[in-house]
Amino acid sequence: MCIYARPLTDAERQQVEAFSRSGDAVTYRHARVILLSAQRKRVSQLVREVGLTDRRIRDLIHAFNEHGSASLPRKKAPGRRPRCDGEARTALVELLRRLPTDFGIESAFWTGEDLAQVAQAQGLPPMSARTARREIARAGYRWQQAKRWSQKEPAYERKKARRAPGRAGRQRPELGAGV
Repeated sequence: MCIYARPLTDAERQQVEAFSRSGDAVTYRHARVILLSAQRKRVSQLVREVGLTDRRIRDLIHAFNEHGSASLPRKKAPGRRPRCDGEARTALVELLRRLPTDFGIESAFWTGEDLAQVAQAQGLPPMSARTARREIARAGYRWQQAKRWSQKEPAYERKKARRAPGRAGRQRPELGAGV
């Protein structure tokens, strides 16, 4: 049994033709299938012309016959729900503004792992160190590795003077050495 797209109304034809001029290849291909099927071309002919499988072409025609031209554009994949919403991201940034020693961490700098563990202990959603760093980046901050140097280095005094606390001329406030 042959399957064809139902006859197109004038409004539907205009919409389908507009989709056939789309820059999105998937939407273009879907519209082309419907236009050719409306011209009474068989599925086997469409397979050769469009390059889709016969099952996919049949699914497109059935969807169009049921839902009209709204079934033609590419549907964006929903993806995974974000771990943090805006409120959780703000709470994460507020954690960074505090010292890690306030939470029993024996370090002057935040690490991704420490931040993720403290955030979970504070009631934020569980996340990995990578997710914690990504959420900080989404909040508009850059995660930087702490810079350490030894007194044995020849340029130690110069580096120490350059990073002196309270140095004038900073452009933006820092969240801490780890951020």
